[in-house]
Amino acid sequence: MSEQISFKTRVKNAAINIAPDYYSYYVCRDYLLISDAFKSSPYYIVQAERDNYLHLVGVSTNLSAAAFFDKCLNGTLDESDFELSIHGQDEKQSKGSIRRKIKSLPLITSLFTTSNLVEENFAKNTVLCTFASSDGSCTLGFIATPSARPKTLLIGDELDHTKAKNLKIVLSKARDDDKFSTVLSGTDDDLVAVYESIKELISQDLNEKIVSLISTKSEH
Repeated sequence: MSEQISFKTRVKNAAINIAPDYYSYYVCRDYLLISDAFKSSPYYIVQAERDNYLHLVGVSTNLSAAAFFDKCLNGTLDESDFELSIHGQDEKQSKGSIRRKIKSLPLITSLFTTSNLVEENFAKNTVLCTFASSDGSCTLGFIATPSARPKTLLIGDELDHTKAKNLKIVLSKARDDDKFSTVLSGTDDDLVAVYESIKELISQDLNEKIVSLISTKSEH
């Protein structure tokens, strides 16, 4: 008979297992997001940090948030490093929320495609976010100050579909690069339509590509 794994061990394993994905997808790269759902800003730039990971796991710790992530990333996180509690709630109250978070944690690298919905000024219970993105299986809320960082992770689709719209454009760049150079999502027409608002933020190659598209459209 297999040995029963404790809930705390499952949380520790999930936090360790997903940390490399979070690091490569969020800490090493920035994203520029554009959607018709965004009314307060023409775009948002996601620039997550190591210390945002703790919010997504949902546990309490005496470690700094960055030190917690580093222990997850190098696989040295110990069960004595954290407690199964959230915002002063006791362990029993917190377990359900943490369980939902670790179930959603493997899904956080699939939230920046045009099939995803986003909602600006997202609110859930007492949590307020600048915007949130959902692929239907989980919802990730961001706070922009001004760069957007992950703030909360919820299971399922928690967006208000009367306000939510699809992501229209997703650009990406390596964290150390100055300009966005990779188009992850977005049609040529969409890029042309938003060119004036993003031209200072994109690479020379991407600038030249869009200018060429604009020139071609003006000839027809």
